Amino acid sequence: MTVRVRIAPSPTGNLHIGTARTAVFNWLYARSQGGTFILRIEDTDLERSKPEFTDNIMAGLKWLGLTWDEGPFFQTERSALYGEKIQSLLDQGLAYRAYDTPEELDAMRESQKARKQAPRYDNRHRNLTPEQIAAYEGEGRTAVIRFKIDDDREISWEDLVRGKVTWKGSDLGGDMVIARAATEGNLGAPLYNFVVVVDDIDMGITQVIRGEDHIGNTPKQILLYEALQATVPTFGHTPLILNAQGAKLSKRDGVTSVGDFEAMGYLPEALANYMTLLGWSPTEELGELFSLENAAKEFSFDRVTKAGGKFDWDKLNWVNGQYIHKMPVAELTTLLMPYWEKAGFEVQKVDRAWLEQLVAVIGPSLANSLRWVR
Repeated sequence: MTVRVRIAPSPTGNLHIGTARTAVFNWLYARSQGGTFILRIEDTDLERSKPEFTDNIMAGLKWLGLTWDEGPFFQTERSALYGEKIQSLLDQGLAYRAYDTPEELDAMRESQKARKQAPRYDNRHRNLTPEQIAAYEGEGRTAVIRFKIDDDREISWEDLVRGKVTWKGSDLGGDMVIARAATEGNLGAPLYNFVVVVDDIDMGITQVIRGEDHIGNTPKQILLYEALQATVPTFGHTPLILNAQGAKLSKRDGVTSVGDFEAMGYLPEALANYMTLLGWSPTEELGELFSLENAAKEFSFDRVTKAGGKFDWDKLNWVNGQYIHKMPVAELTTLLMPYWEKAGFEVQKVDRAWLEQLVAVIGPSLANSLRWVR
C-alpha cells in the first residue's frame, strides 16, 4: 500500500504554528515511507475564507520546506461530489431531512439541561411521515440533513499515537448534521465532518494525521466511512502545542503564525527543526539539530509522545542561534540587511565588504534572532 497523507488547513486565518507542526509530521511520515504528501484547502466556510489566507498558508509551507506532491485541491470546487454522496445516504435511508427550528432546538437543550442531561439531539425527526414532511415544507421550514447514529454502537480504532481508542455511539450527541440549509430539491451546504470524509476517500488517504483536538470527530467520521462503503484509514492524533501554563497555544500567547516567526528573523530550518521536537523524540544518533530530510529517515510514530509539547522560547532561540552561528558570513549579511533597513539604516549605501567584516565580528554574539530583531 502506498502511503498517502494530507494537510488540510482552512483559509480563515494565517498559517498557525499548530497547523504547521501537523504539516511537518505528515510530511515526515510521507517521506519516511516513500509516500505522497497532499495539500487540500478546506474553504467551505465562505464567509471567513479569504484568498490572502490561502496565499499565506501556501507561502508558509513553502518557506518551511514542506513541498507537496499533489494539490492544492479546493473544497469549493468539489460540491458536485458532496451532493452525490449526500443523496446516496438519503437514498439508502442512512440520512434524513430534519425540520427543527432554532427555537425548538433551544427548548430541547434547555429541557435536557434542567434534567441535568448532556445536550444532544433526540432524533425526533428521524422517522417523519410523508404528511409531516409536507406540513413542515408547507410552513416554509428549512431543513438540515442528519446522518443516523446508532446509540448502541461502539466505535474503536487503533491510533498511531494513542493505541486503542473507543467511543460509544450514545456519546456522539445524536444524529449528526452533515448539511445545512437544505430545501426541497436542494441538498444544502455540506459540513466539515462529512466533506472531509468524502475528500479523504476520493483522494485515497491512507493515514489521517492530525491534532488530538480532532479525536471527538473521529468516531463520527468512521461511521461515515462505513456508510459510504469505503476503507477506513489509520488515524494518528498528535499532541497539541501548549503554552507555559499548559493550555493550548493561542493568539493570546502572542506570536502564533508562521509568518510572524519569519518576520522576527527566525530561520525556516530552525523553526521546522524546533517544531519537530514539539512532540517527537529524535534518536540519539540524530540529536536535537537536524534537517527535515534527515529527520524523515528516522521518523516513526512510536517516538511521538502523547503529552502536549510546551512551547519554549528559550529552546527555540537556542536552536535558531545554532543555525545562525553555522551560517556563512556572506549569507548572514544578506539575511540581516532587511532588518537593518527596517530599523532605518541605509545599508544599501554601505560598502558590502565592510558589512561582511561587521557581521564577522558580531555574528558569534547573535545568540538568538529576538535579540537582533528587537
